[in-house]
Amino acid sequence: MLIPKIGSSQRLGVELEVPYYINLAENYDLTLSPRYMSKRGTQLKSQFRYLTEQHQGLMQLEYLRNDSDKPAGFGERYLGHLSHRSDFSSNWRGYIDFTDVSDSAYLTELGSDYNSQSDTQLYREASLSYFGEQVHSHLKVQGFEILGNYDKAYQALPQLSLASAKPIALGDMLQASWYSQYAHFRNDQAFYTATDRLHLAPTLRLPFVTPAFEMTAETSLLYTYYQQQSLSTLTEEQSEVTRALPKVRLHARLNLEREYDWFGEQALQTFEPQVQYLYIPYRDQSKIGLYDTTRLQDDYYGLFRQNRFSGLDRINEANQLTVGWTTRFYDNTENELFRFSLGQIFFLKEPELTDDLLTQDLTSTESMLASEMVWHWYRRWYVSSALQYDIDSKRLIKSNASVDYRGSENTLLQLNHRYSRAVSGVEIQQLGLIGAVPIKQNWQLIASYYRDVKNHRMIDANVGLQYESCCWAVRFVARRQVRADFDVAIDNLNQLARLDSGFSLQFVFKGFGDKAGFGVSDMLSNGIFSYRRPYLLTN
Repeated sequence: MLIPKIGSSQRLGVELEVPYYINLAENYDLTLSPRYMSKRGTQLKSQFRYLTEQHQGLMQLEYLRNDSDKPAGFGERYLGHLSHRSDFSSNWRGYIDFTDVSDSAYLTELGSDYNSQSDTQLYREASLSYFGEQVHSHLKVQGFEILGNYDKAYQALPQLSLASAKPIALGDMLQASWYSQYAHFRNDQAFYTATDRLHLAPTLRLPFVTPAFEMTAETSLLYTYYQQQSLSTLTEEQSEVTRALPKVRLHARLNLEREYDWFGEQALQTFEPQVQYLYIPYRDQSKIGLYDTTRLQDDYYGLFRQNRFSGLDRINEANQLTVGWTTRFYDNTENELFRFSLGQIFFLKEPELTDDLLTQDLTSTESMLASEMVWHWYRRWYVSSALQYDIDSKRLIKSNASVDYRGSENTLLQLNHRYSRAVSGVEIQQLGLIGAVPIKQNWQLIASYYRDVKNHRMIDANVGLQYESCCWAVRFVARRQVRADFDVAIDNLNQLARLDSGFSLQFVFKGFGDKAGFGVSDMLSNGIFSYRRPYLLTN
């Protein structure tokens, strides 16, 4: 019997979980954890782990026969999870990641050890990969279970990708490569219920690389064929769609450095300007369904992407020049003291107007400006920020900023702010404060607070007190947070008024249980307090 977990909350009532560890063999074990919840009943949680020379994995099952807080006849509630990896040889690898729940409210009401209460979808994948000397292949089946009253996502059943493993030399400098993919998508609730997609992308590349200068010229042909099916009657243009797009990309970058005096100390400064020209002609893609595609962020590194969409169903028109630069400072022990990046896209030709909802934002964006900054300000103080700004509409798209103090492993402080103009159509602006302070020998106080600035309300607050000795530790955490409700539309902000309060008490013998550590870094990194370290190279 391992150390019990004790807690209480408005969702669950008084909670007691007692884990029983069973050492079945030297390479597989089982943990059974009865969990009593005064408001909902008794749940059984089980975890089975295994490890061999070629295979490793974990199976988790959580089962509640009858939820006392639900109406009669609601039924059983469960969560099943499987993660598995097989290394058959140095060339072949298999992978499975599968999670299933009985109902959309399971995670938000009961919680789980393997999924966050804020997860909005469950990812499912089974894949088999081959890494050869000439060809890489990847065969997978993939799907998403969308939680709540939202549209169902497409499943890829299956998806096969083939690509050249390394560039094919054509002379002294010219290189060739290729990529191909076939996918079959299904979604019985969508307009296009089934679709076959074939994509081919041969590429010619001419690289020139030196320590101080690098330049790449490349051209590709992007050919995609769709055969779409629907329960409705389709025209010939809808059932079979062919898209062929040439692409030309020129990218150049300089790497310069010099010795510099950093507030009286010897330092090294780098200056890394880069420029990219990208040309992709316009094609009408409104007859193509959206199967695995969405908009990507236009952060500094995203400005130099060759496509501003994920997947293959949309390829943006481009006749644009992207200019950017990064400067860094290092001390004499190669610790990064300062980094600043600034970039902008200049459209040489106005994008075509389109009725396609996914590409409307691109046609209205004349020039996107993005920057990122990290500054090791003074001793243990750090400042970081990033923003995305639409110069044409003079609107801030996204921004985030934080100030960090890292006095020691157990003394941390962070003030952060984040803003997004549209997350699923909703403007987000949040302010957060996180701190960890030792108050006495072996005693530690940790707290976090997040506030919705736009709607003037608290959305998440935690406070934790921990005592840690050489061999054991005890932790008390009190929390108050927003209760997510997936049955309410995301633009209905009244759902944020529902809050849940609770506390938990946990005892741990060091060296036992799932986690190797039980210090402040564990509390901050496991998601309870949502702490993020400053993004430095030495991390």
